[in-house]
Amino acid sequence: MTHRVLEAVLMEFDGVLADTAHARRDALTGVLAEDGLQLSDSDYRDGCAGLSTTDAVREATERCGATIDATGLELLALRVDRAFSDHVGKGVVLVDGAREAVERLAARVRVGIVTRASRRHVEFVLNLGQMEHLFACVIGSEDVDPPKPAPAPYLAALGRLEQRRPIRSDGLVVSLEDGLGGIRAARAAGLRCIAVGNLPAHVAMEADACIPAITGIDTAVVEQLIARVGERFA
Repeated sequence: MTHRVLEAVLMEFDGVLADTAHARRDALTGVLAEDGLQLSDSDYRDGCAGLSTTDAVREATERCGATIDATGLELLALRVDRAFSDHVGKGVVLVDGAREAVERLAARVRVGIVTRASRRHVEFVLNLGQMEHLFACVIGSEDVDPPKPAPAPYLAALGRLEQRRPIRSDGLVVSLEDGLGGIRAARAAGLRCIAVGNLPAHVAMEADACIPAITGIDTAVVEQLIARVGERFA
C-alpha cells in the first residue's frame, strides 16, 4: 500500500472546535416552539444535528408533521439563524483542548475550517482567541453554495489551499466532522473523514474513523487512524 503524506486537515467549526451543539439545538427547537411545533431531543440528534440551518429546518418540520413551502422554509431558517446568532453573541466556548490540538496540527500541516456556521461568527471567535494565524483558510456558510452535504464547501477549501501551495499527488487531506452532512460532503470531495463526537452509529459508520473529541489529537493520531482504514481495504 502506498503511503500518502498528510498535507492538510480541514475541520468543521461547530461541534469540533467550538461547543455550539446546545446553541444550535436550542435555536431550532425554540423557534419551532414559537410556531407550536415540538421537536424531541432524539429527533434533533438523529435527524437534524450537523445539518445546515435550512436542511435542519426542513428535516425538523417533516419530523413534526408540518407542511411548509419554500418561502416559509427560508423565513423559518432566517429566524433560526438569528436565534443562533443571539446565542453566539453571549459567548462561544471552545471545546476543551481544541486550541492545543489546532496548534499541534498547524505546526506540521496546513489547517482550515469548512463550516456550516457564518464566517463572520467564526472569525470573531478566532480573533478573540488569537487563533486566526493558525488557519490557512476559513470557508463559511456565506462563501459557497450549495452547502454541505454537497462537496462544494470542501472543494472551495481545497482550491484555496492549491492557490497558496499545490497539494502533492501523494498528499492526503483529512476532514474532521461532527455530523452526517459534513461527513458526506467531505467524502464526496474525495477526502478521508474522521467523525468527532458521540454520534449515532449510523452517522459514525459513514466516516473512515471516529474519535470522541479532538482533545489530544495531532498529525500522528490522524495518520494512524487513516492508515488503519487503508489496511482494512488493502
